[in-house]
Amino acid sequence: METFVQFAIAKKLGCYGISSHAPVPFPSRWAMRKEDMDEYRQEFFRLQEKYKDRIELYLGLEVDYMPEVINVTDSVVQSQKWDYLIGSIHHLGQLPSGIFWNIDGSFETFRKGLDSIFSGDVFAATKTFYRYTCEMIELGGFDIIGHLDKIAVNARKIPGFDLSDKWYNDLIEETFLLIAEKEIIVEINTKSFYDKKIVFPNVRYFNRLHQLNIPVMVNSDCHYPDNITDGFPEMYKLLQNAGFRTVRVLKEGRWTDVPLK
Repeated sequence: METFVQFAIAKKLGCYGISSHAPVPFPSRWAMRKEDMDEYRQEFFRLQEKYKDRIELYLGLEVDYMPEVINVTDSVVQSQKWDYLIGSIHHLGQLPSGIFWNIDGSFETFRKGLDSIFSGDVFAATKTFYRYTCEMIELGGFDIIGHLDKIAVNARKIPGFDLSDKWYNDLIEETFLLIAEKEIIVEINTKSFYDKKIVFPNVRYFNRLHQLNIPVMVNSDCHYPDNITDGFPEMYKLLQNAGFRTVRVLKEGRWTDVPLK
């Protein structure tokens, strides 16, 4: 964690948030274990004190929404105070082996889950993804929605799936309208921008986000410290081109709209 903070300072960030994946009730390589939560918090507070004169640090969690499995109301989340929470979806059901199907993995993993859970029906899987997304938004309890159209990364490799299709854009529109109603911040996720030229949500939706007056924040979602600000200059420019004049930032303990420069 300290390496990330040091890189954030080196990149001249004024504020930086740490938001590891919240524990999930099944074996996972990428989520914290429940028994590691205290250490996670203690290390954060140590760094917050150590670097208080150099950077504002905020403590968060990225929390999965999985019906009847986990969401932001889970005791592992609610038992502690957080500066912010990110809500996101990575799983759509279980494989016959009992392993939860992660739609955010390799295409081979995606294809396997699509075939075994949805009989290869990419349209049904995509509709389920956005239904879960809307359920998560209705439940609330989080500040930021993370990589909200991530399923499209693998889904668009399936023959017949097209981002331009009306059925898909209707799902996006329904989701955006609900986000606007609930006043949730949309993460502009640059994690895959430099290596894959992919942004979440897709750049094609920036204009619509602006039209609906949905607040956005730019976040690298990086898993490596040297990628902390990857894609930021390009996203700021694209957001300006779409009409945005501010991005939302957690600053001095409050969500603040900061002018794009």
